[in-house]
Amino acid sequence: MTAADPAPSQDDLALLRAHEPILAYTKGEYFLPTDIERYIAAAGLWRDGDRQTELVPAGELDLASLLTVSEQHPGRPLFLRYVLKPAGGGEVRRWRKGHPTGIRRTGRLAAVGFVARLIDVLLRLSLLIRGTVPGGVMTKAAEQYQAGGGAEASPYYGRVLRQGGYVILQYWYFYAANDWRSTFGGVNDHEADWEMVTVYLAEDQSAVAGGPSTVIPRWVAFSSHDYTGDDLRRRWDDPDLTVAEGTHPVVFAGAGSHSGAFLAGDYLVTVNPRFLGTLARWWKRAAEVMLRRARSEDHGFGIPFIDYARGDGTRVGPGQDRAWQPVLIDDDTPWVRGFRGLWGVDTRDWAGGERAPAGPRYERDGTVRFSWADPLGWAGLHKVSPDDTGLAHSLQSRIADLDIRIAEADEQTAALQQGARDRHAEVRSLSTEFQTAKTAAERLGEARVAEQSVMSLIRERTALAEERAVHADVLQRGGPPPQDPQEHVTRSHKPYVPGDRKHHGILLQIWAAVSVPLLFLAVATVLLLPDDRQKIPTLLAILVVFAALESLARRRLLTTAVSLAVILVGAGVVISVLEYAARHARDGFLVVMGIAALVLLLVNVRDFFRR
Repeated sequence: MTAADPAPSQDDLALLRAHEPILAYTKGEYFLPTDIERYIAAAGLWRDGDRQTELVPAGELDLASLLTVSEQHPGRPLFLRYVLKPAGGGEVRRWRKGHPTGIRRTGRLAAVGFVARLIDVLLRLSLLIRGTVPGGVMTKAAEQYQAGGGAEASPYYGRVLRQGGYVILQYWYFYAANDWRSTFGGVNDHEADWEMVTVYLAEDQSAVAGGPSTVIPRWVAFSSHDYTGDDLRRRWDDPDLTVAEGTHPVVFAGAGSHSGAFLAGDYLVTVNPRFLGTLARWWKRAAEVMLRRARSEDHGFGIPFIDYARGDGTRVGPGQDRAWQPVLIDDDTPWVRGFRGLWGVDTRDWAGGERAPAGPRYERDGTVRFSWADPLGWAGLHKVSPDDTGLAHSLQSRIADLDIRIAEADEQTAALQQGARDRHAEVRSLSTEFQTAKTAAERLGEARVAEQSVMSLIRERTALAEERAVHADVLQRGGPPPQDPQEHVTRSHKPYVPGDRKHHGILLQIWAAVSVPLLFLAVATVLLLPDDRQKIPTLLAILVVFAALESLARRRLLTTAVSLAVILVGAGVVISVLEYAARHARDGFLVVMGIAALVLLLVNVRDFFRR
């Protein structure tokens, strides 16, 4: 801890120490949690703009000067630069040879379709024109990290706050680099990395009055790829959560990415390019409508990557290979609040993945992080009571509200009943005279309307009374029945096993690896043909062949054949319609309407036979 840090609260520090997570890394991981002081001492401070300008050279920076220079450039984008000159190719090869990861790569491309594999190639080619971190930067970062003593320290930056009846413990971990792409074949590389684990505690209501207050861990949430809200967290008794000694959750950290996982294994992470986001959503929706089922396993246009979180390497935590060194932080910690810049080089990557992150409090644009400002909302816990006492209180409040609404319904029912009776009496009286028959009919209509209102109100009152009876019965039995630990989980976070489905076999993995390069080669060959008239038919034939091979590898030949036939017939119909409409402009509208009617008829027939 530095002089710039606040004096720690002994109670908060004790809570953090009592529930310290155990981080289990994958064998071959270069970067473990390190302290920011050593990192800053080896980095330079730069300002972004029309051109990037060095403000403080590497070796002349510390926490105090970082904050001073930041105050001198308010509103300007600043960033730290850890590596000034990347390692060359020979140096990279020597480093990798001396530090093998031992990772046996998983056939990630077999998990998705041809279009996603094609986009994967295009994304990798885009690295040539995007702002990216060269592979040599990660090698040099690893060398500086080892030589500067960064690997010797194992701090976490702990934050304690009380919100919504919870005591919230946030554990922030700082890494000198994220080498997921260059070392483990993942999505991105970037200097610096911030990850976080949050433990949610509730006060023990069974404690003796006047005695010491005790807390019970209820939930834990990890910062993670692909998951948000409810899916980020697990209940303390969840079978997928490993807890050491009853108080220390075990986190399986992704190799290079440092993302948290609940179970050890290899995780399939799909990345949908932002420019294809809308198209991917429409594609998935169309598939669900046509197939009449949710395609939860369909990754659409998502590009697959494997996050290796095997837990077979170094472990950091109580009783493990390395022990934690806690540092308390909060909103008033100077470096947490004062530096809004990036903690590594700003590559200006338009896709965002290769840019370094901001600190624990801020996003890259300088706004406060969701997980920092609202840790309950970040994990979907605003709606979840810390303990069963809160559930009972909520039910009691609901019963009181229902009592008021039932009493109001009774009062309104009595008034409407009396009004209906009055109108009915008026009808009987007026019907005795011929001249007042029209008025009697009006009164009869009013009486019927009032009667319908009474019936509707009684149905509503009955539903309210039924709900009240259920809540009262639950309270009488001691509260709601126990909830399944994973009832709140909408997307299961399980390791990916290539052999868990027959269509992910070795032949599919081979085809997935060679199909896109073969397509590129075939298209290039066709474009070199001297006869232009043969190019389009040849390209169409190649696409048909590749579609057939893809379906054969996935054992979907019949489905693909039917789909292809439908597409060809549909294309033929559309072309014919367009040609006809072009030649007969007057009849074009009638043709379109006829086709629309035919389509609707076919859809209705399909729906009829699917009942």
